[in-house]
Amino acid sequence: MTSTSQSKRAALLRAGEKLFAVDGYHGISLRDVAREANVNLPLLTYHFETKENFYYTIFAERQYINDERVRRLGMIEDLTSAGALEEIIDAFIGPVLSLHESKESIWFARLVLREASDPSSQDRKIISELFDPLARTFISALRKALPHKQEGFHEWAYLFSVGALTQSSFDIRMENLIEGGATRHNIDKAKFLRSYLVAAFAHAGEA
Repeated sequence: MTSTSQSKRAALLRAGEKLFAVDGYHGISLRDVAREANVNLPLLTYHFETKENFYYTIFAERQYINDERVRRLGMIEDLTSAGALEEIIDAFIGPVLSLHESKESIWFARLVLREASDPSSQDRKIISELFDPLARTFISALRKALPHKQEGFHEWAYLFSVGALTQSSFDIRMENLIEGGATRHNIDKAKFLRSYLVAAFAHAGEA
């Protein structure tokens, strides 16, 4: 593949992330993506063939994010230690929050939220094939870090944490909710999310 072809392919993927994040899988056509990327439609179908395959490829080529999360999780020496929960949370949120530092990459973070909340996502195998293996790995680690929680706790707590993490990509809503409208806040989002999740895992379910 030539450098020009690679560049156009990358442009298509980034355009797809943005458009699908805004309008969802069913709201966007391949023609829309080609137009956004300023690429001819035949080139898009040459690289990806179908809309479903193109959409799946967007997530598959960002799988390095989940791989990094698993890598960081594997670096935790003792999952039963006092500080293991904090380390697990750091591994879970860190690589995702790094996407928020790029105006281009944050669209993928928002697309993940859209896909996770879309009832039709079960038809596309993205969650089951690319995210559920990650989820099971983290849930297994959480069971070791928090062995005395009741059955079902770790799974629900993980899913609620996914919701908190994916919602963190929408800074603009936070700004809209602040009293006074344009008033800025001084909260460090990453530190706040980390402490929020650690507290939730440690204390949720207590009488």
